[in-house]
Amino acid sequence: MLLTKSPPIRKEQSSSFRGALRASGVMAFAGLGDAVLYPVLPIYGKELGFSVFFIGVLLSVNRFVRIIANTSIANWVHQIGIRKMLIITATLATLTTFLYGLKLGLISFLLARIFWGLSYSGLKTSTLCYASQAKEKSGLVFGLSQSIKSLGALFVLWFGPIVIGEFGIQNGLFSIASISLLGILLAYSLPKIEPKAKDEVVKTSLTFYPNTINLLVFIVSVSIDGILVVSLSYLLSGNMVNSNELLGYVAFYLLLKRLFTLLFSIIGGVLSIRFRPLFLFSISISICLLAMALIAFDITILGIILAFLFNTIVVTFSPLIAIKNSQNKDNSLQAISSVSTWWDIGAAVGAFIGIYAIEFIGIQNLYLSLCITGTILFINFSIKNAKSSRSTI
Repeated sequence: MLLTKSPPIRKEQSSSFRGALRASGVMAFAGLGDAVLYPVLPIYGKELGFSVFFIGVLLSVNRFVRIIANTSIANWVHQIGIRKMLIITATLATLTTFLYGLKLGLISFLLARIFWGLSYSGLKTSTLCYASQAKEKSGLVFGLSQSIKSLGALFVLWFGPIVIGEFGIQNGLFSIASISLLGILLAYSLPKIEPKAKDEVVKTSLTFYPNTINLLVFIVSVSIDGILVVSLSYLLSGNMVNSNELLGYVAFYLLLKRLFTLLFSIIGGVLSIRFRPLFLFSISISICLLAMALIAFDITILGIILAFLFNTIVVTFSPLIAIKNSQNKDNSLQAISSVSTWWDIGAAVGAFIGIYAIEFIGIQNLYLSLCITGTILFINFSIKNAKSSRSTI
């Protein structure tokens, strides 16, 4: 059945609910420094002494760090607790933003980006772990959590360029880092809820195991968070008359992507009160695949909008689906680490191969291939999930 009846949140669940939302607020504050670099570093990078090549390295190295670090970070959360991990990583994230503004050179900036990658891994794992503790209305909790996390990026994409343009990149980054300090204070207010699987550890072999949910998440991440993001200029260039107009449109669609995260994560969470998260997840995957087909057949604008919109639902519910499909449902850290790692791998691979793939096989063939591959993996996921559901009846 698609409809579910969900009881109201009991008093004993309220601590988990509050913890999940506050933890998302911590991540929103901690991520201000990273979010502002993407529009700012390509413009001010030369002022800081970085070449175009190293600007690309600095913007991407944190994602590769996360791929390597997710399993170890999850085990650290298991050892020291969720709240302590959020306090540590929020503090480290704030320090990295201060380091960005110190103009200490490439090596120092690179180290700051590596430490930010570690911080992000801890922040994301801990935030999802808080959300997983809320057993009632879990879809709503994951939706609200995802939406709150996006608020920081939306704020700094508006505020950051203004303050940096007015006071310079150094003072601007110091101001943004000062705001991030609020995340540390918020982390201290978190309830002390710890992972329940005290006797379980997160295993690297399981994190990188290509099960059905991991492969499905991987292809969606490759397609939308990787290839689609880096190929927007190619897809939109046919309708533009000059580079300034093209830049404006690309920026608009990237901002639209973040707005979708803010709005539709909440909508998806509310819908999950009435519909099962797996149903919403499956519908969203189907529409993402349809979006790839639309782009392949040159229905570009509609394809981009549908991909960004429904990818929001996929991102929101994929950790919850991974936990519920895990063989060991008591060890949510393993499922969170695994699905997060495969999403990071997909986004990194997609961003890396996107432009080369377009040059090699063309945009239409590329997106058609993504649609076909994703459809096969989605059918495989659905079959395996149906078998698993029947075996538990």
